[in-house]
Amino acid sequence: MSKPFTVQHAETLSVVTLVIGVIIFTVGLLDLLNVRFAEVGTWGYWLLGIGVVLLIIGLIWLLTYRLNVKKFNKMMEEKSKANFVRKIDDVEYLAWRLPLKFEERLSAKKKELGIK
Repeated sequence: MSKPFTVQHAETLSVVTLVIGVIIFTVGLLDLLNVRFAEVGTWGYWLLGIGVVLLIIGLIWLLTYRLNVKKFNKMMEEKSKANFVRKIDDVEYLAWRLPLKFEERLSAKKKELGIK
């Protein structure tokens, strides 16, 4: 089963959102400081606000993704079958929240340890 586009490409989309937020925030800030490299009219405050919102969304999204990947990788390093089985619900949940390649890694690990 395929995953939603936003899950499958979470890292790329979060970085793009972060970069766009920084650009829009910078344009809005420069407009408010009367540095006129681009004419935005009276949209300076709006650009500033939209830029901050996109910046925060992109940053939170990227940090959440990276923390989930780090946690998943740490759980996948487990060598003991008993310890892995104890944590299997958490690992499966993380694999469900991450792109498809993580579910494939989990399936390979289960096969390696002989878990159904």
